[in-house]
Amino acid sequence: MILTGPTEATMGASDSYASLRVLVVDDDELLHAVVQQILNGLGVVHVGIALSGAEALLAVDRAEWDLILCDLWMPGMDGIQFARHLGVRGFAGGVALTSAADGRLLATVGHLIEAHGLRFLGACEKPYGWRGVREILGAVNGQRARASSSVVPELLPVDVVREGLCLGGRLQVWMQPTLDARSGKALGAECLVRWQDPGGALHPPNSFIPVAEQHGLIDQLTDQMFVQAVAHIARWRDEGLRVKVSVNLSMENLADIGLTDRLLDVVSAARLSPSMFTLELTETSLLERLQSSLEVLTRMRLHGFGLSIDDFGTGHSSLGRLKLLPFTELKVDRAFVSGAARDRSARVILASSVQIAHSLGMTVVAEGVETTDDAAIATDLGCDALQGYGIARPMPAVEFEGWFRRHAGAGPVLTR
Repeated sequence: MILTGPTEATMGASDSYASLRVLVVDDDELLHAVVQQILNGLGVVHVGIALSGAEALLAVDRAEWDLILCDLWMPGMDGIQFARHLGVRGFAGGVALTSAADGRLLATVGHLIEAHGLRFLGACEKPYGWRGVREILGAVNGQRARASSSVVPELLPVDVVREGLCLGGRLQVWMQPTLDARSGKALGAECLVRWQDPGGALHPPNSFIPVAEQHGLIDQLTDQMFVQAVAHIARWRDEGLRVKVSVNLSMENLADIGLTDRLLDVVSAARLSPSMFTLELTETSLLERLQSSLEVLTRMRLHGFGLSIDDFGTGHSSLGRLKLLPFTELKVDRAFVSGAARDRSARVILASSVQIAHSLGMTVVAEGVETTDDAAIATDLGCDALQGYGIARPMPAVEFEGWFRRHAGAGPVLTR
């Protein structure tokens, strides 16, 4: 195994990948110089080379790697066997494949890699190309960012949540923008909630929403969040801005048959139309108690609220159930959007979801849009709206107002 240091190729290259440690596993020595040159040219300083799976496992045992770029076909130990051994070792970095195999086979191998508890980052077709390798490196950095943000936080004590809701002022509404896929015009936002403690520190939803659900506080939390969202929309309306927003509901909320009337009262008091608001539910949670929630959902739709089914594609909804529910919007999960330009199976699922939704009179939002390629494929396949970090990350409501004003006209807004 050979470890390269800084070379002239890295001079002037972007430093966004400079800290990455990449192990290339391939038995073709002629390709080593090619991929090493590409990696160095993209700014990767630490590149390891292994000629076999066995040699690569020794390298994994001796050092930490952010990415293993592995050939699928190798004598002695193929890529599938190698992945199994990595899983046993609890390898924490990302794994990407390099192969000339067809896309469906690579996708299947990717699922096997994930089944071993590994992070599969996609495939790079041979012969190596700058664009393919750059996309894999981008996926590594994206994985790093998601890993740092997805650490499960400590739950807030129930007494803290209960007291905070009683006193008020702890919930802060943040907003993640949505964008019209065809015109590039800002449409509105999804409202997200944060908890601000007396010292000013912000806590993510998964640190307090499960507490509220478990201890019968979720209705109070949802009501306070909705009141704040309505107040923002009313103020912006008075300033000449028409902003439509979506608000997430918990399945626990739908157990309360008085929910629809409470939401209507808040909207009416602000002299707004329910059509300015879409209420979101995840597909997986909805399937758990469909019958008991149908009355509440139907009344909401009857009175003009939009209804959105979130994370579609992850809960195995039957078409019969989808037809039964009065939803107006379908949000396709990011797993079928991010990287769909390169993943044929994801494109098929995305295209089918769009077709089904449109045939039922629903609009389609593509979640997880991170690149211009993601935006282009989602738009080409007929998605009506786009949402994701490539457009804008969640932001405080006051910052969203400025963002919306800047992007209310048509035009591209992708941030990368």
